[in-house]
Amino acid sequence: MIVMNTIKTTLKSITALSLAGVLFSCADAPNKSESTEEVQEEIVEEVESMEEESMDDSYFMMPSPIQIAAMFNRAGLKYEGGITNPTSNVSKYNTKTARFLNFGVYSADLAYAVLNSERQASLDYIKVVRELSDKIGMPVIFDGGKLLTSFEKNIDNQDSILFILTTIKLRIDDYLAENNDESKEAVFFAAAWVEGMYLGSKSSTTQSSITSRIVEQMSILSNVIEAVKKQDDPSLELNYLIDGLVKIQNTFEGFAEVKSLDNPDVSFSDVELTDEEITLLNKEIETLRTKIING
Repeated sequence: MIVMNTIKTTLKSITALSLAGVLFSCADAPNKSESTEEVQEEIVEEVESMEEESMDDSYFMMPSPIQIAAMFNRAGLKYEGGITNPTSNVSKYNTKTARFLNFGVYSADLAYAVLNSERQASLDYIKVVRELSDKIGMPVIFDGGKLLTSFEKNIDNQDSILFILTTIKLRIDDYLAENNDESKEAVFFAAAWVEGMYLGSKSSTTQSSITSRIVEQMSILSNVIEAVKKQDDPSLELNYLIDGLVKIQNTFEGFAEVKSLDNPDVSFSDVELTDEEITLLNKEIETLRTKIING
C-alpha cells in the first residue's frame, strides 16, 4: 500500500487496513473475541467513515483486498466457484510484473474465499499467495511458513483467519516501509482492485446493492491510477495496467449520470447505471483482468 509518512503520522493509532474498494490501507485488526459478523461490520464501517477523506489526493489511502471483499460480501455477493484466478496459473508467472500483479489478484481471491467460508479454496489461495510472496522477495511475510501453518490449523475459525490476514498485511506494510519501497503497494492493490471489481461484477446485473458498491469503488480509481504512475521501478512493465485502468475510468466517466457529478448536490451514492452501462463497464474490467491473469 502507498501510505505516505504524513498519513502514517496522522493515523498512527490505526493498526490494519482501511477505505473503500479488493483489497490496502489501515483499519483496526480484527479482535478474535468478536463474531465474524461484527468483524465484517467494523471493516465496512471503517471503510465508509474514511471514504470522504479518500477523495482528497493528498490524503489517499488504499483499502485492502479483505475490505473490498467484505463490502461486496455485506452487499450480498456469494461465492461462485470457477470465477477466481485458477491456482494452477501461478506456475506461468515468470516475470516480475506478472508476479507482483497476480500477488494482488490472488490476495483478492483469498479474501473472497475466506469471507465466504470456502475452506479448501482458502487453503489453496493462501498457498499461492505465500509462493508469490517468496518469488517477489518477501519471504519474511510468512515467517518461514509459520503463518501458513497457523492459517491451516485455524481454517475452521473465520475470526482467527481474518486476524491472520491482517497480520500478513501489516507485515507487508512493514517490509515495504523498511525497504523504502512503499510504492509497490500501489501495484499490489491495483491488481487486487481489478480482481475485486471483476468478482463483484459477476452479480452486478442481478443485485442492485452490489452494483452500487461497484459504483462506489469507481470513486477511488483516479487515485489508484496516480499511485501506480508514481511507481518508479523500471523493471516493472505497467503501461498496459495504467492504460487499462484509464480506459475503465474513461468509460465510467462517459456515462450520463456520472457526468452529473459535477453538480455539488449529486454524489456517487446517487448514481444509477443502466444495464447497458453496467455491461460495458464490466467488459472493460474483464478485459484488463484477463490481461493480468494471463501473465
